[in-house]
Amino acid sequence: MKYLVNEKKTSPFNSDVKVDIIKLSDTEYRIKKGVNHLRAFLIKHDPETKTSSWWVNGNKYKVNSKSDLDKLLEKLGMDNDNKEKVNQIVAPMPGLVLEVKCSEGDSVIKGDSIMILEAMKMENIIKCPVDGIVKQVHVKKDQTIEKNTLIISFE
Repeated sequence: MKYLVNEKKTSPFNSDVKVDIIKLSDTEYRIKKGVNHLRAFLIKHDPETKTSSWWVNGNKYKVNSKSDLDKLLEKLGMDNDNKEKVNQIVAPMPGLVLEVKCSEGDSVIKGDSIMILEAMKMENIIKCPVDGIVKQVHVKKDQTIEKNTLIISFE
């Protein structure tokens, strides 16, 4: 794996001196190389982008740890950056709107129940597929809707 530290490639580490990394807490590490000791603090870590920020002996470093496979997937357009952005929800089936649990301007989180739709005498809870802010609610209680009817749009 190749690392970029402060946007520069690192060279492979070859040394006869043993390097020990001791984890002191979730964010603090001690690095020992021979008689030299360094204190390192993890400032921020983003596993999705494989980047992290570190403070080591008074200097700040940004580390990018994408592998060759990650770079190949990006090149082929198969990386996480190409996730489809959801900006609206449509009815998965025809039915009767029993309850709308959000309104315009509400902040919603993925998995929140946003509506109850009765279909074939069963109550179906429609859950939010993304985190976002409700731009507009297009249905109301006691409204009969068809499959693929626009229910909610997001900002």
